[in-house]
Amino acid sequence: DPGRAGGLPLPSGWEEARDYDGRVFYIDHNTRQTSWIDPRDRITKPLTFADCVGDELPLGWETVYDKQIGIYYMDHINSK
Repeated sequence: DPGRAGGLPLPSGWEEARDYDGRVFYIDHNTRQTSWIDPRDRITKPLTFADCVGDELPLGWETVYDKQIGIYYMDHINSK
């Protein structure tokens, strides 16, 4: 999605992929780890809610829509 992370390219060794539900995740081939967090967000996203503008979410947070419960928010940094 060219609108993500201000159009910045993924860092060297990173790849964008989708899980079986179609959700985007990221593969760091340098460390052989995966992440729900776009590595470019570390540059472009605010670190705290206090630094957010409008409906923006801080680094690691995602808005998720579920047909059963509606919209909810996921914290990919602090949730296990």
